[in-house]
Amino acid sequence: MGRYVAVLAMVFGLLPLTAIAAGPPSAEDIATQLNGAARSFVSRDADRGITNTAADSGGVAAIDLTINFEFNSAALTSDGAVLVGNLGRALNDPRLVGKRFRIEGHTDAVGGDAFNLRLSQQRAETVRRQLIARNTVDPSRIEVVGYGKSRLLDPSSPEAAVNRRVRVVNLGAD
Repeated sequence: MGRYVAVLAMVFGLLPLTAIAAGPPSAEDIATQLNGAARSFVSRDADRGITNTAADSGGVAAIDLTINFEFNSAALTSDGAVLVGNLGRALNDPRLVGKRFRIEGHTDAVGGDAFNLRLSQQRAETVRRQLIARNTVDPSRIEVVGYGKSRLLDPSSPEAAVNRRVRVVNLGAD
C-alpha cells in the first residue's frame, strides 16, 4: 500500500521519483555499511532511510535506519517489517556473522521524556524479536537500548521524522 501512495505522491509532484526507484536499503547495503571502517563523515540517503554515522560511534561502524512503526506504537508497519528483514539478512551475512550489535531506539522530541524513553526501548525490542524470530539471528549477538529523544540525529529540527529511527552499532567480535 505504501508504494501506491508514493506513486500517487510522485504523480502529483509531492515526492521525487528517486524515492520510489531507490527503495529501502538492501541487506547488501546494510552489511556493507556495518562492516565498513569508521568514516569521518555523516552521509544521508534520506530517500532510502539510511544514514551512516560511524563518526559518532567511537570509531565503530554504525548505521541509522528509518524503520517505520505505527503511530505512538512499537508495532512495525509493513515497510518497517521489510527493512527489518533486510537488516536480519545483513546480520547473517558472512562478513558479520561473528559480530555483536547494539540496536538503539530513538524518537523525535514530540511527547514527554518518560513516554519517549519507553517507546524507543519497546521499538528496539521489537526489532530484536523480529531479527531472532524471522531471521534466526543468535540472541546473544544483539543487545538493545532505548534513548528516547536524548540523542537527536537532527537537533536543529527536534520534531523531524529523521530523529525517529533505529540505530545499529557494530560492537565487534563475540
